[in-house]
Amino acid sequence: MRAPADVSARRALAAALLALAPAALAGSGCDWRDFDSIQSRTPVLAVGAPSHFDSNDFGRTLLPIATLPAGASGARFVVSSEQQTAVAIVDLDAKGQSKSQDIGSPIFNVGEPLTALAEVPGTGQVLLGGQDTSGSGTVYLMTLGSMPEVTLFDAQPNEDRFGLGVAAGALAGGAAPDFVVLSSDSLWVYLDGDATMRVPSAPPGADCPLLFSAGFSPRDRLRRAVLVAPLTGDPASQQIVVGSPQMDSQGAVSVFTVAADGTATCAFTNRGPDARFGHALATGDFDGDGALDLLVGSPPMHAFWIRGPLTPTSAILPVTLPAGSSELGSTVAAVNVDGKPGDEALVGNPDATVAGGTLAGEVHVVTGAALDKELQVVRRLQPSGDDALGIQLAALPFCRSGCGTAAAAVQSIALVGSNTRAFTYYDLGLGAADPRAK
Repeated sequence: MRAPADVSARRALAAALLALAPAALAGSGCDWRDFDSIQSRTPVLAVGAPSHFDSNDFGRTLLPIATLPAGASGARFVVSSEQQTAVAIVDLDAKGQSKSQDIGSPIFNVGEPLTALAEVPGTGQVLLGGQDTSGSGTVYLMTLGSMPEVTLFDAQPNEDRFGLGVAAGALAGGAAPDFVVLSSDSLWVYLDGDATMRVPSAPPGADCPLLFSAGFSPRDRLRRAVLVAPLTGDPASQQIVVGSPQMDSQGAVSVFTVAADGTATCAFTNRGPDARFGHALATGDFDGDGALDLLVGSPPMHAFWIRGPLTPTSAILPVTLPAGSSELGSTVAAVNVDGKPGDEALVGNPDATVAGGTLAGEVHVVTGAALDKELQVVRRLQPSGDDALGIQLAALPFCRSGCGTAAAAVQSIALVGSNTRAFTYYDLGLGAADPRAK
C-alpha cells in the first residue's frame, strides 16, 4: 500500500495543476476553483515552525489536548522546543487547517527547554517541565484560553533533573486533579494540584526501580515516560505508571497507587527483556475487550504490550515488528486507524533509513488482537535525511461536534513529530473515517 503523502507534496501537485487552469481543465468538465477544496482534503497536514522556534527544532515534543472549549471544533496540541525556551499552541479547525500561537512568559528560565508536557484533565491547563544546563529543573503551569497564562508551579534547584516527567489525574480521590512530577530518582505527588501539598513516594527498592539511567542517548536526558490511567481493572481508580530504562539490567514499568494523603506506593513492577524497556508508554485497547492495555517502547528494536487489567504476573507480549532497526520503539501511540474494534499500535523508528536518506524516520502501524499484523509503514512521500519522522507520536482527539460536552463526537487521529514539522494524519487509507467537516 502506498504510504500517505505529506501535504507539502500535495500542495506542489495542486499548484502544478493550477498552473494549467483554467484552459487545460475546461474541456474535462472540472472547475479549476475546486482545487482549493481538493488541497484542503489532503490526508496529511504538515505544520511548520512558528516564528519563535528554530525551523529545525519543531515537532520533537508534542502534547495533544483532549478537551476543547465548548463550541469549538477540530483539535489542539501543544509543541515545545528541545533546544531552547519555546512553546506554541496549534489549533486545527473543523476542516483540519492549522494556525499557531507562540507562547512566551517572563518567568521562563531563558534557554531552558520545556520537554516534559502533560495535560491536567478537565481544567484547561498544561504542566511544563523544563531542564536547565546545570541539571536542575522547573515545573510551570500554563492555562489555555484566548490569552494563555504561564505561572511558576515548583522549582527544585537541588534535585537532579526535577520535572523530567510530569503527569496529572484523579489519584487521591480529591475534588481536583493531582499532579505528578518525576526527577531522575524520585516521584512526587501534589494533592489537588497544590504546590504546597508535595508528598514524596515511598522509598523505592529493588522491586520498584525509580532511578532513571540516562546514558543511552541525549534524548533520554530530556524526559522520562510517565502517565496516569486506570490500568488495574477499576475504571474509577487511576494509577501512576513510570518507565525506568536501566543501563545494566532489565528495564521496568512500575505501577504506583496513591492514598488519600497523597502517598504513592509501588504496587508492582513489570520487568521487560531489554535494558530500555519502559522508554516510551501509551495506553489503548488493542484486543477490543474493553480493558485498557499498556503499550511499552523498548528500543532499539522492540515494542511490547501488556493486556489490561495489569497485574504483577501479567505477560509481556511482543508487538510484531521487523528486525534490525536502530531506534524502533523509541516512541509509541495507540490510535484506531482502521475503523474496526480495537486500537492499532503505532511504533516509531525515527532513525530509519528511507530511500537512501539516513535518519529519515518511519512509523509502523500494527493491528490484530495479538498485535501481530503490520498494516503499513508510514513514511514521507519525499523522505528527507535527518528528518526523523516518528521522533514523537501521539493520539490527537479531533472533535467534530458537541465539543466540551459529554456528547462530544471525538475521533483520534495520528499526530507524528519530526525534527522540523508536526504531521496530522487525517486518513491513512485503512478504513477509519476522515473526521474533518466536508
